[in-house]
Amino acid sequence: MFKGFFYFLAECWKVNWKFPVLVFFEKLLEAIQVVFFAVLPKFIIDAIFIEQNRDRGLIYIIIFVGGFFAISFMIRVLGGIDYIETNRTVNRYDAKFVNRLLHAQYQTIETPEFLDKTMRARQYVNGMQGGFGEVLRQGMGIFVQALTLVSLGAIIFTLSPIVILGLSVAVVIQGVLMSRFTAPIRQYRMEMAVVQRRKSYFEEKAQDFQYGKDLRNYDTGNWFQNKFLEQQNKILQFFKKVARLNFLVGLSEGFCLAAQYAMAYFFLFYQAFSGKIGVGDFTMYVTAITSFFSGLGMIITDIVQIRHFKIFYQAYKEYIDTPIEQLSNDNKPALPERFEVAFEDVSFKYGSAENFALENVSVKFNNKERIAIIGENGAGKSTFVKLLMRLYKPTSGRILLNGVDINEIDYEYYQTLFATVFQDFKLFSFSIRDNITFGSEQTKESEARLEKILRTTGVAEMVEGLEHGLDTNMYRDFDDAGFTPSGGQGQKIAIARAAYKDSPIVILDEPTAALDPRAENQIYEQFDEFFKDRCSLYISHRMAVTKFSDRTLVFDGGRIVQDGTHASLIAVDGKYKELYDLQAQYYTD
Repeated sequence: MFKGFFYFLAECWKVNWKFPVLVFFEKLLEAIQVVFFAVLPKFIIDAIFIEQNRDRGLIYIIIFVGGFFAISFMIRVLGGIDYIETNRTVNRYDAKFVNRLLHAQYQTIETPEFLDKTMRARQYVNGMQGGFGEVLRQGMGIFVQALTLVSLGAIIFTLSPIVILGLSVAVVIQGVLMSRFTAPIRQYRMEMAVVQRRKSYFEEKAQDFQYGKDLRNYDTGNWFQNKFLEQQNKILQFFKKVARLNFLVGLSEGFCLAAQYAMAYFFLFYQAFSGKIGVGDFTMYVTAITSFFSGLGMIITDIVQIRHFKIFYQAYKEYIDTPIEQLSNDNKPALPERFEVAFEDVSFKYGSAENFALENVSVKFNNKERIAIIGENGAGKSTFVKLLMRLYKPTSGRILLNGVDINEIDYEYYQTLFATVFQDFKLFSFSIRDNITFGSEQTKESEARLEKILRTTGVAEMVEGLEHGLDTNMYRDFDDAGFTPSGGQGQKIAIARAAYKDSPIVILDEPTAALDPRAENQIYEQFDEFFKDRCSLYISHRMAVTKFSDRTLVFDGGRIVQDGTHASLIAVDGKYKELYDLQAQYYTD
């Protein structure tokens, strides 16, 4: 039952040990405060009304006020530190989640199952009504409240053991009812976490300026809003279910509390009128009994909550234990002057899809070849490249680099072998320089190479009119004067980024899709200078790419249906000639 608490305690200790220590001392002070307020008023009342000793009464009052101030001050101080350390711990947990997402397999993070699992895992860390570290505070509260109950129980025991037994039975009944009514709530909230993630999608896209043009141009505001409201309504249904259960919890809790108060006060009423206790004793016992069953109720509530919290704990463990880390080892083979890549009967399908995106592909190419990869949409071109880059793992077959299975090579090292411009490349809201160099250390040689790349790609001309030149921020997320590039300008930056990485294998997925024919021709002419003596793969719908390639792979239906030079392929009837003639007619008609 307490496995989730102890696991979170150990996790928090590693992340930020100050946080659990502060929580413990806060709970301890709260317990001391309860006992202090239960006992001391008795001595003040007895000194004033029974003993009629003014000096002693004043001393007790000073002790009471001083103790109240000291405890309250310490609680406030710890509360302020707690606020800082809680947020520090939250930030570190957020960093932990982000780090896990950044280093997870691409094939894993793009699945909705993994995203839903991530959202559920956050519920364990963030808690619900109690906020971050809810399970830790509840667990600490149980242990500290137990100490309080021992002290209060000793006071009440001097009055009557039967009272303790009666109150305990009433509280246990309250706990059983609470457990029964609250059990479904956690499950509801787990299910709601998935809907919350989907609702967040709409909120993110509504404030993402890159989606703003389409949303306005197609007048889709109301349509998009309605889809957002659908998710809100689903969440509202969960809230209604939780509200009904909370009503039952409140009703049972109120009934049990009324029974506890009735039992305590009627017994004390009888004791007072029988002359067995005085005013001071009456005050102390009332406070002690009230605090006792209140504390016992809190313990049972916390136990029930922690028991139900195991759903979140299991989700967090499932998330943490998911093997998503890429292979890290010492296998970092340096590429020789000549190397070869080989696909051996490689097939791949997405998730639970019935059809293969790539099927029985076998092909070889070496580091000196410039290869054009062409085919219609859905032919398998991009999947082929993602498998080569290890963004996906083959469903069957294997890919070899100089005879070594690429999945046995250190992942981070393997990624250094590629410089890629994806069809849907992304630029970040940092400076143009950072978008190209990614903060790599600058030397005189790298600066000179960067300047050459900027001139060749046209980025230098593009940034000349900007106030901060290459250090101008992209977009307006962090800078109102940020630079928003056109499609062609963004593509030039992405190409400059690939050239700057200086990797032995270059992949250009639709590298000139956003460029006009003249700019396209200029870019391809410069590729030889950028990537000479390197393995270059050009993925394109445009047949013009074959003019700059040594060899062309034609994809159709997830297979390589043709392989050869432009001259050899155009000379025979096949997919290549079909696509070539289809595009040529738009230039000749």
